[in-house]
Amino acid sequence: MANEIHISSFIIHAAPGAIADLTARLLDLDCEIVPTRGDASRLVVLVERASDRAVADTLDAINALPGIYSALPVYHHAEPAAALAEPMP
Repeated sequence: MANEIHISSFIIHAAPGAIADLTARLLDLDCEIVPTRGDASRLVVLVERASDRAVADTLDAINALPGIYSALPVYHHAEPAAALAEPMP
């Protein structure tokens, strides 16, 4: 469907020494990083894209980054872009 917004989250497992560099690279990919507690080798990342293909391309780009052991999708939701501009009841 045209004019959709796709919201997805990924959990990333990475080399502990690579987290600082990965954080900068993920921000360059226009990802949001969710603060987490606990394991210093895992990150939760949110992305908002215009299509499911763009989400998949972002996941592929993340998996290709040096220091990434795995990046797995956790959540995906598509919404008409116009609906996001409507006030919540």
